[in-house]
Amino acid sequence: MSRRTARNATQAEASVDKVSFRIIFADPAIRTILLIVFVIMMGFGIVAPILPLYARSFGVDYAAAGLLISSFAFIRLAFDLVSGPAVDRLGERLSMAVGVIVVGVTSVLVALARTFALAVVFRAAGGAGSSLMFAAVYSYMFKVVPKDRMARTFGVFFGFFNMGVIAGGPIGGVLAHFWGLRAPILSYAVILFVSGGLYLRFARDPAPRAIADDEEPPPLEVGWRATVERITALLRRREFVTTIMVNLAYMSVVAGVLDTLVPLFGRDHLHMSTLAIGGVYGAAITTELAVLYHAGSLADRWGRKSVLLPGLAGLILAVVAIGWARSPLMLAGLVALWGVASGYAGIMPSAMLSDVVPDRGSGTAIGVHRFFGDLGLIAGPLVAGFTTRAAGFKVAFAVAAALPLIALVLAVRTPETLRRPAVR
Repeated sequence: MSRRTARNATQAEASVDKVSFRIIFADPAIRTILLIVFVIMMGFGIVAPILPLYARSFGVDYAAAGLLISSFAFIRLAFDLVSGPAVDRLGERLSMAVGVIVVGVTSVLVALARTFALAVVFRAAGGAGSSLMFAAVYSYMFKVVPKDRMARTFGVFFGFFNMGVIAGGPIGGVLAHFWGLRAPILSYAVILFVSGGLYLRFARDPAPRAIADDEEPPPLEVGWRATVERITALLRRREFVTTIMVNLAYMSVVAGVLDTLVPLFGRDHLHMSTLAIGGVYGAAITTELAVLYHAGSLADRWGRKSVLLPGLAGLILAVVAIGWARSPLMLAGLVALWGVASGYAGIMPSAMLSDVVPDRGSGTAIGVHRFFGDLGLIAGPLVAGFTTRAAGFKVAFAVAAALPLIALVLAVRTPETLRRPAVR
């Protein structure tokens, strides 16, 4: 390498290092979407703890109450492969608006439902709007965020995402306490409508990337045949397959371990109170939030694999070790370590997807990616429950680590996805 090339490379690396949270947040396009996502997820945090109680208010049993929550996830999963191509066709701005309206209107209908069956139907319909809404958000982020700060921007994005959920919980409890179980659901709808209005007011569809000087790109083919062809082409790429498998593995661990096994293990094996279990859950969220931006900074500077591989390895070890916890304090420590590993591994699927997604037709790739993530969210708790009943907690935690292990092997064998501009 010549002295001049080395100097240019050093300057390029230094410019990456200079990108701070303040610089990211100063970009109006990014700031708008971060604030809107925070508000939307605060609304979700308001309604999420209330929905099981609202379901029980219809006089149904615990199993049926779970249907009100799972119906939303199943329909969102079913629509993921449709929502991505819809964003390609409609654009991010219109897709986001339609998605927000669908979730908002269906939330109002859920709150006004006179029967449990109607509440389930309306909540399930909201899953389609959620799928379209977040496909549009991801597509928007991929197009407005500079490549050299993508991972750290997603670190900030997921930080706002998680803080919104955390902030919404207490608000939902207050609303339900003073005004009943329908109040948080109606408040969620209002928040969605306000967020949609803000998005339409301040956000614009990103400009298409030029493919050559003054050359007009050909129109994007639409229809199910063209969509199938684009999906088939994506699945032929090792980098894309690894990306969606990492997303599947990570989401299955979040839903299967943190959201399912840890609370059950704490209550039934360690005899912890619900307050103590909540504290353990908070430890995971706190440590994850603490490392998100640092994980993104490292990934933008050193590459995705340099952060993903140790993150996945730490996640695997933490998941297996949690099953051997002998005290609440030990469980809290191991779950906190899980949060650190989760922070480093969790933003890599989105960053890797931004590296491999095509400039045109990106919505289709995002839809496939989100499909596998939602599949993990649904399958993780189901597998965790089955294995716990069949073989106990230690085996259940070990089985939960299997998908991250497969993802780790794939990631080791996959080339680095981050491509830097050539220096001269």
